[in-house]
Amino acid sequence: MTEGLAFGATLPAWLLYPATLAILLVLCVRLWRVPSVIAAFACFALAFRYLASAHHTFTFSASPIGLSWNALGSSAIFLLGLVLIRSRHLLLKQLVPCYLLIAIVVLSGLANHTIPKIIDVGVKFGYLVIMTISVYEGLQSLGEKRMTNLLLWAFITPLGFQALSILFHIVKASEGDGSVSYIGGYNHEAAFSIVLATGLVIACFANGMPLWRRSLLLIVFMGGIVAANYRTAILAFAPLIVTQFNLDIIGRFSPRQRSIIGIAVLALSAVAVLGIAWVFRERFQDVATVLESVDDLIKPQAEYTIEQKQLLSARPYIWSAYIEAYINGTLRNHVVGFGPDAWIGTMSVYAHNTLISAIYEYGILGVVVFCALWATMFYTALRTPAGVRGRLIAAHLSFLLLNMATMPHWMLEGDILYGVLCGYTLYMLRRSADQKAHDRREGGLEAKGRQAGATMGVLARPRPNILKP
Repeated sequence: MTEGLAFGATLPAWLLYPATLAILLVLCVRLWRVPSVIAAFACFALAFRYLASAHHTFTFSASPIGLSWNALGSSAIFLLGLVLIRSRHLLLKQLVPCYLLIAIVVLSGLANHTIPKIIDVGVKFGYLVIMTISVYEGLQSLGEKRMTNLLLWAFITPLGFQALSILFHIVKASEGDGSVSYIGGYNHEAAFSIVLATGLVIACFANGMPLWRRSLLLIVFMGGIVAANYRTAILAFAPLIVTQFNLDIIGRFSPRQRSIIGIAVLALSAVAVLGIAWVFRERFQDVATVLESVDDLIKPQAEYTIEQKQLLSARPYIWSAYIEAYINGTLRNHVVGFGPDAWIGTMSVYAHNTLISAIYEYGILGVVVFCALWATMFYTALRTPAGVRGRLIAAHLSFLLLNMATMPHWMLEGDILYGVLCGYTLYMLRRSADQKAHDRREGGLEAKGRQAGATMGVLARPRPNILKP
């Protein structure tokens, strides 16, 4: 059965509801067996959002109090998480930029008299904090192997629905070039691709999983992202994918062989990347065009030609409207922006770039705080153990690239992705600190043992008879 190529087309009811019921039964059985409440909550938060988004024809509609059912559900998850997490973890210093970001949202909303939007946007960033802490605590409670395996269960919803959309050819037209997206009846390929990217990140960190199984999962998630046909996600997560497969191959050899093998693997990776780029050259040809003519694209919208408006799905054209509006704003707008979600009703579409959106909505202060947040987490990743540091750096880099052509922080799916990534980063930093403290204690005890042994040796040594002639 084929659905039309309409925006946000859902799966047909005869397919959607039985699949939802089956998924709910599987998730309930799995979560019931989890010994940690906070770990179960982290998995539930992912699964709830992914199921709710699949039923967007209902969940995106307004409730009797005005908010959408999706917003009400997300607020309930946020409040539940706030109750379940350990309050002392709210004081983790790496979360300070998140609180500054919420403060900027409040300040901008008050300054621009857009108070109703403060709660909606504030909850999104609060959700990021809750997800970070719940994943962090879940990893501490269950350990890396069991926690990552648990979180992967949440992705039976998007992967299952996408498989159904492929099987029954339920597609969505995503571009003017005739290409289509298989997104399992979700509302938009951007959010759906970010969901699959979250699964990809978790699979990369599932170190306790057999190599063949993790490789299969990575291939499934990568294939899903390609089938969703969202170029931004494909390009953004290329660094993580290349890094992961290189490390998996190199890690199978002894330390003495890794330098030679590493060079060979990197060479093969470069050839593979060039080959993939050649296969998808028509899909990404306007990327090269934009890179070659950046200077010519920095201008007001009125000066864009028809061909320039179509480049990168009109992103440069969209960005120019936001930048021009910011430049023409008042001093207040330059400092704190036009207010949270001020683009709604003013611009035709959202900015498709986190920093450009931030400078329009929250002014220069917003840009500074966003950069501080990313820099803080990136610096934290640099301090993690060597065995996981490469993957973490690549994952943070991929998320940063994602923000340059879409707005994951504007979607709860994006905040979930970053929350999972940040929670894992904080956990690895904590584990590294605990290991160093343990090594110092062991070293101190060993030194004391040697000193005590030496002292006992002196005491046990026979004393010379000084009275002997």
